[in-house]
Amino acid sequence: MSGRGSSEGLNSKNGQAFIDEFLDEKNMTVKESRDIVLVLMKSEEMEVVVDDIILGEQKKSNPSIVVEDHASYYWIKADGQIVIDVDIVADIMGRSYNVYDFLVNVSSTVGRAFITGNVFTLTTELVGLDEALV
Repeated sequence: MSGRGSSEGLNSKNGQAFIDEFLDEKNMTVKESRDIVLVLMKSEEMEVVVDDIILGEQKKSNPSIVVEDHASYYWIKADGQIVIDVDIVADIMGRSYNVYDFLVNVSSTVGRAFITGNVFTLTTELVGLDEALV
């Protein structure tokens, strides 16, 4: 059987082999991670967000950012956080654009997402507990 994930890991195991690997100590340990993931559907606006914001100013302050182009969407992974000021996107495009327009293209996130004004933040911080909301 071919396909993504079907020939390796737990998906390839049956019966006792599945149980043994599933209950293996390495799979029973919670690992702390500061990784966040942002998945954006492709559009004209997301080209600006990815090229000018994420791979521009965000990459300068957070070199861990990785962007993968998957034909119809962008898969973005980073350590810590990504902050997107949607007012900057509107200025670059030269037209009205707000955080709710941006959210239409957010397909998925791993991390804690919140909005302050026209700024979208995806972080690993316990928002409102570890640090004050800005």
